[in-house]
Amino acid sequence: MSMSNSYQKGKQLIIGIILGILTYWLFAQSLLNIAPHVQHDYKIDMSVVNIAVSLTSLLTGVFIVVAGGLSDKLGRVKMTNIGLILSIIGSLALIISNMPILLLTGRVLQGLSAACLLPSTIALINQFFTGEERQKALSFWSFGSYGGTGLASLFAGTIATYVGWRWIFILSIIFAFIAIILLRGTPESKDRSSDGKRFDVIGIIVFVIMMVSVNVVITQGSKIGWLSPIILTLMIIFVLTLFIFYFYEQRQRHPFIDFSLFSNKVYIGTTIANLLVNTVIGSLALFNIFAQAGLGLTGAQAGLITIPYMLGSLLMIRIGERFMQKKGPQIPLMAGPISISVGILLLALNFLPHILYYIIALIGFSFIGLGLGFFATPALSTAVSNAPESKVGMASGIIKMTSTLGAAFGIAVVTTVYSTLEINHTPHMAATIALIVGACMVISAFIVAFLVIPKQHVKA
Repeated sequence: MSMSNSYQKGKQLIIGIILGILTYWLFAQSLLNIAPHVQHDYKIDMSVVNIAVSLTSLLTGVFIVVAGGLSDKLGRVKMTNIGLILSIIGSLALIISNMPILLLTGRVLQGLSAACLLPSTIALINQFFTGEERQKALSFWSFGSYGGTGLASLFAGTIATYVGWRWIFILSIIFAFIAIILLRGTPESKDRSSDGKRFDVIGIIVFVIMMVSVNVVITQGSKIGWLSPIILTLMIIFVLTLFIFYFYEQRQRHPFIDFSLFSNKVYIGTTIANLLVNTVIGSLALFNIFAQAGLGLTGAQAGLITIPYMLGSLLMIRIGERFMQKKGPQIPLMAGPISISVGILLLALNFLPHILYYIIALIGFSFIGLGLGFFATPALSTAVSNAPESKVGMASGIIKMTSTLGAAFGIAVVTTVYSTLEINHTPHMAATIALIVGACMVISAFIVAFLVIPKQHVKA
């Protein structure tokens, strides 16, 4: 079923896949811009909202490698449908009541949904399309992910301002239903070579406990108290599970994360740089919170300021790819974080007169978008090209995982710094310091790339 042999079906499949991934990139990610609305309706502390915002990215990051393996084993169509059903249930949980437990449950389900959808939809494209048609289909997928993320802020802000934020998730349910209908009749796709492989269930459980414990420490530490028994216990759990996970995975035949990949310094450098760059999502989330709480903008107005982010990233994706082919990966992997950090620091200049600050913010988001677009393809390509042929699937899964985990921790750290400082300082001061922290995290990716990434391509 390639596009050339069955065009209509191929077209239908692509539309279904794009609608499916938009349930995450456009709808689930939109919570970045509606945190004040959610806080008001649920009548909860901002620290709980911060957890709700970062939880989806965290769960996606944790389970994306697992779900990728499951989709190979159980079938990519089946996993895509499971992802869409989880998205529907998660969205329903967000809109049916004002109970905080349902908010968090819905965000967990949205994270698990994205973990199912992202690897299975890419695998479906690889299965049913070849050559130029596959490249086109993957470009549509990338446009859906980058375009969805870039539009999420404006889209969510507009809907929340003029209709009500719950309509975001009503639309998400509709999109998911349409995607399920469009995917009907798609032949099942499995990886027969995965039949004999066992899942590293214990490794997954330990990893989840490790990630969740550190996330709660970051988001709740200031509220509960850094030296409180709960936070100290969670810190101990994190350290213990970190050691247990590392030593346990080393002994597994089919580990959840294959640490042998990290014997290649280029691969580990790219992975770390990718995680650090994606912490920028925390600064994006903070800008939306501050613009509404500190500057008095509507969600729609805040979203409009972020538009250059989407345009810049979409513009630079192909340029980054072509530059790397000619000049090697080092410059894109260094220039990307510099551009993003400059953009974040421009957002930190909130003491300027409002009109001037809005202009500066537009320029800042342009720098962020251009930097991300320039960095994206070279990072993925460098990581995969420095992994052994037999472990390319695992290598790309880990890269995708670090992207979403970076976003989760960026949101957790930056928004926590802001909400902690806001107690004793003005929103303007709190936002400035929190954004400087965000810029420091991203610029660390430049240091990693400078030290580790070669100018020209190297093979493992």
